[in-house]
Amino acid sequence: MGMKRAHTEAEIETLAGKFRESWSEGQVIRSWLRNHSAELRKLVREEDWSWTNVGKALSLAGIQFKTNKGWTGENVRRAVDLATKAKKVRAEKVPAPMPPSSAASFQPAALPPSRPAGEPEFKIIQRGPGSSVSNRSGGE
Repeated sequence: MGMKRAHTEAEIETLAGKFRESWSEGQVIRSWLRNHSAELRKLVREEDWSWTNVGKALSLAGIQFKTNKGWTGENVRRAVDLATKAKKVRAEKVPAPMPPSSAASFQPAALPPSRPAGEPEFKIIQRGPGSSVSNRSGGE
């Protein structure tokens, strides 16, 4: 890819003004990028703008994430790519819901054995003399 033309600050400010016209405060950036992705890509591919200068214009227009960090060429390009691919990727990662018939018929593999009536839930283990447990109490 060849070098892009170096745009003047006035040209970048003019582009920022166009971006400001379509931006409203509180708008979701990813949605804005998705809606303007064709325009942004056309600037880079056909009108000799670099992603870096597009990022400068976005920053000047106030279109940025809450971190208030300015755009770089690379993060503008990635953000546009993610904004246009987000719905497809999200749809692929969402697990399919379980059909109701299979959920209702679920049975555990094995049930624990039942205890006889009157039998306590836990039994106290009786240890004989000389067991290691009785020697740990410290008294001899």
